[in-house]
Amino acid sequence: MVEPMLSKRATVTRATALEFRVPSSRGARVDGSYEHNVLIRIEAGMRGRTIEGIGEASPRGRALTGDSKSRSWRFLRSALQQLEGTTLRARAEPARADLVDIMAGLRSLAATVSKEPEAAAFRGMLAGVDAALADLAAKTVGTALADFLGGTRRPVEAAAVVRAHRTSSRLLRDLRACAGYPAINLVDIAGPDAAIDAAATAASVAGLGTPLWLGLGGTLTRAQGEKLVEMLADRMSAGELPRHLVLQPPHDSVTPADLVEWQAIADVKVPPDPSGPGIVLMGDAACAATAKKLAGSGLKKISLNVQRVGGALAVLDVARQLHTEYADVRLGLSTVPHISGVGACTMAELATALPNLDYCALSSSIISGPVTCVPPVEHDDTRRIRPGEGPGLGGTAVLTPATHLLTRHLEWPRRRAPRSTYGGLPVNRFDTGPLQPFTTQRGEIRSASPLIERAALIRGLNTRRFSRDVVMVEHPRLAEPLCFTPSKTASTGTPAHRATVDKELTRRLLQAAGVPVPQGASFSAAKPERAVQYAASLGKPVVVKPKNGIHGTGVSTDLRTEQSVRAAIESLAGTKFGSQPFVVETYVPGDDYRLLVVGDQVVSVVLKKPASVTGDGRSSVVDLVIEKNKERLENPHTRSCLLRFDTAAMHWLQRQELTPDSVPEQGRHVRLGSAGNIAAGGESIEVLDQTHPSILDLAVRAVHAVPGLDHAGVDLMGDHVRGTDEAAAIIEINGNPATAFNHFPLSGTPRDVSSHLVLRGCELAGFDPGPPRDVLSMRIEIEGRVQGVGYRQWFARLAEDNGLAGSIRNLPGGGVEALVTGGPHAAWVVAAAAINGPRRASVLQVTTTHVSGVEPANRFEVHR
Repeated sequence: MVEPMLSKRATVTRATALEFRVPSSRGARVDGSYEHNVLIRIEAGMRGRTIEGIGEASPRGRALTGDSKSRSWRFLRSALQQLEGTTLRARAEPARADLVDIMAGLRSLAATVSKEPEAAAFRGMLAGVDAALADLAAKTVGTALADFLGGTRRPVEAAAVVRAHRTSSRLLRDLRACAGYPAINLVDIAGPDAAIDAAATAASVAGLGTPLWLGLGGTLTRAQGEKLVEMLADRMSAGELPRHLVLQPPHDSVTPADLVEWQAIADVKVPPDPSGPGIVLMGDAACAATAKKLAGSGLKKISLNVQRVGGALAVLDVARQLHTEYADVRLGLSTVPHISGVGACTMAELATALPNLDYCALSSSIISGPVTCVPPVEHDDTRRIRPGEGPGLGGTAVLTPATHLLTRHLEWPRRRAPRSTYGGLPVNRFDTGPLQPFTTQRGEIRSASPLIERAALIRGLNTRRFSRDVVMVEHPRLAEPLCFTPSKTASTGTPAHRATVDKELTRRLLQAAGVPVPQGASFSAAKPERAVQYAASLGKPVVVKPKNGIHGTGVSTDLRTEQSVRAAIESLAGTKFGSQPFVVETYVPGDDYRLLVVGDQVVSVVLKKPASVTGDGRSSVVDLVIEKNKERLENPHTRSCLLRFDTAAMHWLQRQELTPDSVPEQGRHVRLGSAGNIAAGGESIEVLDQTHPSILDLAVRAVHAVPGLDHAGVDLMGDHVRGTDEAAAIIEINGNPATAFNHFPLSGTPRDVSSHLVLRGCELAGFDPGPPRDVLSMRIEIEGRVQGVGYRQWFARLAEDNGLAGSIRNLPGGGVEALVTGGPHAAWVVAAAAINGPRRASVLQVTTTHVSGVEPANRFEVHR
């Protein structure tokens, strides 16, 4: 009797979350960083098949959506865990009841985790889970999400959304692109004066017949609001603004009484008449209680924001309560900036079900998140939203444009896929926690310079920093400081470095020294035909690359036809090196290696494989790329070099008769790039211990062939096991080589090459610093704007997080002094990160000196 009943339910079996950076949002936040969206995917089993619901969370900080970066992620982890095993019935009314119960449980969980009222906690994250569950429920029932929510899938009038915080020329361009929309929603308006200017500009472009919806940001005082209403009314009476203008003050910055008072002023100065309602004041509600308070005060227009309220179900519940208790209240529907296609589809479906909806702000201008939806939200000839077809959301999430923007991920139950292997070696695991102070806004960990400082400090050397990238290493027995940049030392002079930048000059120097190199020549970008003819004359596969390139940009290899050479030159023209000379040279078959030479020794050999994935017979190429990127996120070097579906990847898929949606069979190798460059998604395998001595000798000879060069990265094609018995050639020499992938290879033995660089500098100076120290006790003096800006508190948290003892105090003449003691692998992090400081600080110099002892030795204190 139980089985038939269960067969009519969908049971959640798996839930995942993928966080993506929104590139177009850079600078939208106060700290200049990016916004992030989270794609929620919830799988359920029913009658032997799997159903998936998708939704998008767009957390935008505590003030707007009740979210914080770390706590919201912890809540989401618990929420996904709580979803496992929950069920949804396969009929509409019971499924809606199940959905309401599940979301009530999650809101209770949010309140418990945040220790805040349910209406305030993690609303952005809840909106994403709500949307995914609603999509899942609608698919379980077998109906459109609009129908499931109580509406009908029909076109809905929507306002174009335009950011007003633009240059005047950009604003005009954006407004002209909104021709034909029934209304224009101007958002991100900086203040009252900006509101007047933006409204006048919009009216001049769209005409007086197009209603304007003005959304102000920041704060607005009572006096400012009253003056703004009067100024808008005067402009309207003068015929300069349309007779239908909605004014939405900043959320939570004004009281309901203020809004009602301003509405009364507007109605007196510009009374509603058949030509238009005049100025309409709109309140902003984040929950039912706020909405009822606004309506109860007499306000007739209320805006509901999907992410701010906490999801489609929450918005629908507020709207229905208002409709029941305040039937004359009309609604506006909006969302936060930078949502993706998935979030837009949810909003379009919800709009059809809302009672008394007068204003809906949804246009392509707010859809900038990297995840797309197929079919997308479209507009008909009259600019009305046209929802998709099919059950649930009516669309499918497409991750192809977003794979390289992945920043975090969650899954429950935890079902880790078999980890990749590289050259038969397992993937390395690294603890990225200690390196977090060196993370950029893009998520890149810039560890090269801090690792140089670590190498110096653990050997008793003192350091001085004037920037994040330059480290001066000092000691009383050193005649002068040793200077290090992230990948360059003072032992490499400028002439030697400049010689290695010019690839054609490097090739000639190597050739003169008897080092094997490919045959080639350089050509002007203005004369590509000569390059094509030269490539044909070689009679072999060729490589096209910029003469002074870096990071593998514009490099095309194994070109076998005239057409492919032309295509490579055209592709190079689209890069930053497009107007510069380029090189055509013979292609040397074999594997691609980077050998790091320091003095007379090769200290690391990294085998670089082109980007690729391996089929499992079940997953699409996109899903395989996502899984590999999850692994790369755990590596301090590759976390900012994720696989992506760029032109090169699509080219290689086409060559293999595949698409991103193809499902490769078990064990099939799918190549996604031509070069092994790690920045382009290549794979790094450290193989020094397996490298033939003849290859090591060849690399040292190549470096010595460039006068004045003492430390360099040597790029070689060949076979590291067989050595020079097989064809091997030096492709180029890099006098400013990156070192992060030597420390953090995807597979193979990590190499502390920074210590080799520091010790080589000491050797050339005639000084031996001795063995590494087990404990570091240091005085760190910080100069700059570091008093009265929270620097001591910031530093204390950093020290405590790393388990250090000591103290910090302000110095009488300005600056700050810290004394720290602890393990070397914790103490160096604090010393190297001291140059950063909190947001309001400006650090000019950090000097770190070893001392004999530090008190207190068991805790960290902040002194006055």
